[in-house]
Amino acid sequence: MNRILNIHYIFFLVFIGLFSCSESKVENGFRVSGKLTGGAGEISLQRYDGNAIQLETITLDDNGVYKFELPNATKAAYILQHNSSIYPFVYAGEEDSELVINAIADNPIQGDYVVTGSESSQILQDYYKKYKTTSLTLKDYNEMVLTTSQPYVQSFMTSRSLVYGGQTYGIHLKALNNLKTMDPSSRLVAHYDDRIKTSMLKTNNKKTADTGPLKVGQVAPNISLPNPEGKLMTLSDLQGKVVLVDFWASWCGPCRRYGNPKLVKLYKKYDKEKFAIMNVALERGANNAKWVDAIEKDGLVWPYQVVDKNRQFSPLYGASRIPRIYLVDKEGKIAAINPQGADLEKTINQLLKA
Repeated sequence: MNRILNIHYIFFLVFIGLFSCSESKVENGFRVSGKLTGGAGEISLQRYDGNAIQLETITLDDNGVYKFELPNATKAAYILQHNSSIYPFVYAGEEDSELVINAIADNPIQGDYVVTGSESSQILQDYYKKYKTTSLTLKDYNEMVLTTSQPYVQSFMTSRSLVYGGQTYGIHLKALNNLKTMDPSSRLVAHYDDRIKTSMLKTNNKKTADTGPLKVGQVAPNISLPNPEGKLMTLSDLQGKVVLVDFWASWCGPCRRYGNPKLVKLYKKYDKEKFAIMNVALERGANNAKWVDAIEKDGLVWPYQVVDKNRQFSPLYGASRIPRIYLVDKEGKIAAINPQGADLEKTINQLLKA
């Protein structure tokens, strides 16, 4: 009897030994496995270096089960891709060496998957799902990069999904610096750094181009154009006031949705003896019906409404894209070119006090 028990015990140990050997630790790397319910065909493993670098492709088994093993892995964000769905995760060392990612194949809810075995990957999955289902705000991205503890999560989300330029520059720079601090040898560093610099160069070039032919401090070209009744209205007649010159059109969606409501608010706010608005409409067509209708519907009640059908003055101002705003000071000189947001009212206030 004891002999039989010993034989059974030996077989049990052999079985456990074989199982342990088959699932032994991946040396200096990770194992990611799981099941895509309802999935068929191929699934690929990619590393994110600024672009997705294909590492290996395998075929799901009949039950949608897969397994990848990557020894001597580079610390980075990685991606599993099946058809059009991707499942990002993080390998940052020993703590991420055994991952399980399960999902419903081709789930229309992007980012809806379950990852275990890696806290960093769970954090990344939470951000990715929010990005795909509800959208991340600038506040979310700012909070994401406040600490250096998750540089692979941060750099994956910011470099891949956050637009470049303007208000996002500081966020990108912080995410890059976090990655450099934690892993200066990361393959993503050079690519990310290049994208940030390229975007800033484009932004600076755009700012230069946006100034057009005019320069702050020069005398504003004297606009003289007809109003809806055909009477000539002249910019120089407003000298002594701070004047906002706005190029727009009845057919311009952003002008109607955003520009005109802003102008109405400004006109109501400031003293009419010190502040004026001149709207220059770049209309199309033979008659003024749509222009006049837009003036009425948008509540543009001030008198200086003129039309530049022959594009006589818009080239002088560099108003090739609309809406476009210029502030003219009390002496008739250009004080600001296309100021936006809080800068617009701030500049008007400064000019009124001058």
